[in-house]
Amino acid sequence: MEFVGELVEHKTFGTGKITEFNDIYIVVKFEDDTLKDFVYPDAFDLYLKLINQTLYKQVKEKLDIHKKKEAEKELREIERKEEAHKLKLLKTEIENSKKISIKKIDSNIVFKCNYCDGGSNNNGIGYKSVCSDEIINYNINIAKNKVCSELECNCNQYLIENITRSELEDRNNENKNFCYERKLLNNWFSYPDLSFIAKNGAKVKSLKNVNQGSLVLLSTVLPNEKEKDRIIFGAYLLQDDYLFAYNTEGYLKAHDKYRVELSLDESKKIRFWNYCYNTKNPKRIANSSTAYKYFDDVQAAQVLKAIMDIKKNTSEETIVNEIFENYCKEKNIDVNTIPLPI
Repeated sequence: MEFVGELVEHKTFGTGKITEFNDIYIVVKFEDDTLKDFVYPDAFDLYLKLINQTLYKQVKEKLDIHKKKEAEKELREIERKEEAHKLKLLKTEIENSKKISIKKIDSNIVFKCNYCDGGSNNNGIGYKSVCSDEIINYNINIAKNKVCSELECNCNQYLIENITRSELEDRNNENKNFCYERKLLNNWFSYPDLSFIAKNGAKVKSLKNVNQGSLVLLSTVLPNEKEKDRIIFGAYLLQDDYLFAYNTEGYLKAHDKYRVELSLDESKKIRFWNYCYNTKNPKRIANSSTAYKYFDDVQAAQVLKAIMDIKKNTSEETIVNEIFENYCKEKNIDVNTIPLPI
């Protein structure tokens, strides 16, 4: 539309003539020779009235379309802000529920086991019989593991050729002078105090917050790898009467049903320090001389969720799901508020 030369009326400035026009603004010269700029087409709805009625009808149609588009744009902006506000409230609600529903209590324990490949196969990491010659040599001469390196240790006796491999296997079956790792996944018990058996009449160590339903993890470092690469190869819940076995025999016995073993490939997918980190300093890897370490309920739930993912569509999927559900029930954890590990 061409507006230049058209007459308009303004409530304050009176009659004027349009001297300049484009799709953004118009310029009007009024009777006192003043020039005024107006936004197009809004000015025709708010300030100006065209004398030319034919042209006015065309402007009104264009103005109605413009107003409709602006209203739709404003509505979309309102909806966007409302959605953003809802997301913000939801995020706040989730964060608050995490703080309320999950208390970070160190009531679980992970054992740091020497690596044992005894009985390893395509589906098993080991820990079911005496180590291979290669791992015996590694544990004693390279890793210099304390228990393995003791003179009375049968593996050490075999390495220095005081006994044959056949005699080593026989002594393993008799259960004499052996580390508990070589049958860990057969017997399913772990020793917080490795020297307990040798201490006649000694009392067992008090375990901080560990109780019925606590999660026990089995971890190790593979040959030639670093502490930061520590893997988890087994998990179990404590049996109901675990205190009797612990107080009399010095070990933590696994629940008869709620326990799971991971293969070597599966274990490599669950790195211990990705979950059982120091919450105040996640990058710090602290490996004390003790045979075990405590970790909190949130970290335990995260590990069990990771194991659930690994065991999905396997024969152990059902039992792992039951372990997770029972653990969360025992610890009063809402499964929907478990945060992702750092």
